[in-house]
Amino acid sequence: MAVCLIMGILKSYSRNKNYLEYELLFKTCGSLCFVCLGILSFYLSDTTNTQYALAIIIGLILGMLGDIFLCLYDILVIPKRKDFVQYVGVTFFFLGHICYMFNFLSISDLKLYLIPFVVIMPIIYLILALTKKVQTNTLQNVFLTIYFLALNLILVSAVNLIITRDDVAFPVIILVASVLFISSDIVLGLSWFAPSAKLHKNYDFYIILSYFLAQCLYAISIYFI
Repeated sequence: MAVCLIMGILKSYSRNKNYLEYELLFKTCGSLCFVCLGILSFYLSDTTNTQYALAIIIGLILGMLGDIFLCLYDILVIPKRKDFVQYVGVTFFFLGHICYMFNFLSISDLKLYLIPFVVIMPIIYLILALTKKVQTNTLQNVFLTIYFLALNLILVSAVNLIITRDDVAFPVIILVASVLFISSDIVLGLSWFAPSAKLHKNYDFYIILSYFLAQCLYAISIYFI
């Protein structure tokens, strides 16, 4: 985990200095770290829930692939290729979120009174889109609404684990990881689609470190399941 976070710092430093090839290198190495951490957690644990462990590891691998493509987005100079690479990268992240979402929901039945909270983030995004607070087209609005729905489901399922499980460590790890992941995606989305948003000049450090820490926490959750 420490190596992963160090790679994140180096990644953001490289981005600030416009060393895009080094950014790709450090982000890929950091992503490999959290994938290895997930495999190591599975190896060291005595869990019988192989399905959960495999789903998390698959989600981590999808996140790593998303990382690589989004870094390539900055390196490529052909506009048409850049859009394609960005969509592919975000799709890998979305598939990873789907893995996490169904994984958490399979552990405990979702409390019915939590269902209305599932649509909070998509509604907030649609309000921002309709009021032109974000600069997106129709296709992006559809995709991002679905994306935020998946994120919201992950958060709600994490809260559901806090409510339904008797143990403490596992649901707390999942909840903290989910909040970090979502906050990272929100800041990233603002940097992409809301140029008028007043972000701190070092916002990229927060994006990558909160994201890497979230993935590491998901990885070690295998040990505590």
